[in-house]
Amino acid sequence: MTEDTWSTRDVPVLRAVVELYEQTGQAVQVGEIARATDFDQDTVQRAIRALMRQPYFEKTQGASGGQIMRVGAPTGDALRVVGQWPTPENQLDRLIAAFEAMAEDDSEPKERRSMAKQIGLWLSGAATQVALDALGGAGGNMLSG
Repeated sequence: MTEDTWSTRDVPVLRAVVELYEQTGQAVQVGEIARATDFDQDTVQRAIRALMRQPYFEKTQGASGGQIMRVGAPTGDALRVVGQWPTPENQLDRLIAAFEAMAEDDSEPKERRSMAKQIGLWLSGAATQVALDALGGAGGNMLSG
């Protein structure tokens, strides 16, 4: 059976790249990623090669011998994987939580709390797919504005 490297190796490396790039706005060196993850250089190299298949980085810079020296800016997909950018699912979760909080807020009028409760139940039940389609409109890209 193949080992799960996505959650144990690839996502921690991807998260480190996103965090390091966010701090500097510069390409991230493999050594920095290794220090941030406590992985050895070979493990980081394997993770980056796996992550390049998506791709999760705008570019990489290599050296002779096939070693990757640094990775460039993380893509939108990379930011979504590590939770930096919204997905329709996590936006819906936040929306449902807001309605649930309003439904339990005693400072709100009873009629408004009741309506918020009904909307929260509706969004988490029968209307889930409709809401996800609306939040992920424009060809699956997150709508904002």
